[in-house]
Amino acid sequence: MLPIDLQILKYFFFEKPIYAYKIRPYLTTGNYLDLREKLSQEVHGTPGNQPLTNITYTVFDLETTGFLPEIGHEIISIGAVRMEGLDTYHHETFHQVVKPIRPVRNHTLKLTGLSREQIDKAPSFLEAFDRFLEFSRGSVLVAYPAKFDMRFMKAMLKRWKLPDYSPPVIDSQLMAKWLFPERKHYQLDPLLRKFSIPKLERHHALNDSIMTAELFRELLTTIMKKNILTFNELNDTLSNIEQKK
Repeated sequence: MLPIDLQILKYFFFEKPIYAYKIRPYLTTGNYLDLREKLSQEVHGTPGNQPLTNITYTVFDLETTGFLPEIGHEIISIGAVRMEGLDTYHHETFHQVVKPIRPVRNHTLKLTGLSREQIDKAPSFLEAFDRFLEFSRGSVLVAYPAKFDMRFMKAMLKRWKLPDYSPPVIDSQLMAKWLFPERKHYQLDPLLRKFSIPKLERHHALNDSIMTAELFRELLTTIMKKNILTFNELNDTLSNIEQKK
């Protein structure tokens, strides 16, 4: 892999124009115009003082071609599971492979377990995100860590010249940092072991969503024992952690 400074130069002088060229035909389609309208009209209220046990959550995960959407890395799958309060609905799941603009490296395919055939037959990000938007509508998004996943999602929307997307979000990794400040590392796997959550095959967007949902339930249960009972109380607590960084 090229050093990061060369990756940046390669993206801005070579790959970025290719993305713009390849995306252009989508920008006049009915699907694109419909999604643009949906996002423009999307109203993102927060649950406010609603009890954490009364909120609908969409716990989601992304698999990507790299860590830096700002230099052209892309989403190649989205997984999600719905929760109602502390109840996880494993039958209400979402999993969508996404066809990227640029080729996917063999290393990424091996890591995620996706095949080139699955990638080639998959819908574009435009269609995949539209489906995710419908699945998650009216819920609070949860990810581990949400900072990464939301940054990636927003960068992809910007690349596709779509309106911003700012639903209410909970970062379950920040919850873990607040609850267990003595820990030095906050990777997902050690916390799954801590709560004896069955481990599914990793780096599969739906599997990771299911495991994150089970962890989120444990974190919610623990945090409510500390008298943090509403969305606003949780949001204020996590905001304070962000400000101390």
